[in-house]
Amino acid sequence: MTLAIPGGAAANKIIQGRGTLWAKGHGLAILKGTGTVLVEGKGAGYVWVKGAETLTAQGEGRRFERHGWVLLVGWRGEVAAMGADMTVRIEGGLVEFTATGSGTAYLRGHGTYRIGHMIGVWVSVSVSYSP
Repeated sequence: MTLAIPGGAAANKIIQGRGTLWAKGHGLAILKGTGTVLVEGKGAGYVWVKGAETLTAQGEGRRFERHGWVLLVGWRGEVAAMGADMTVRIEGGLVEFTATGSGTAYLRGHGTYRIGHMIGVWVSVSVSYSP
């Protein structure tokens, strides 16, 4: 399904799937939902997390906390966030994550994603995932 956006803006593709969502590429990923998000940090970029009931970051980089957000800058290692009504934003030259539970991921940039048995390429796509 493709949405036409008034004013001639680029269309945003909407994908619905069941199962674990995995994505890898460069650009921006914004996830909103309930469950677990595991981010593979390669040291370039940013990871913002808000609303996580548990958050672990194993590796090295800089960590800041402000206004309910945890910001990880230049993180090398794993970041695991779990919670309900959580937002995870990943931005950088190499974005890689796995999300389980239910929610929506907006992906902008260039990369690939997999949900269930579907594999796709993303430039600007929203992926709705659920168990």
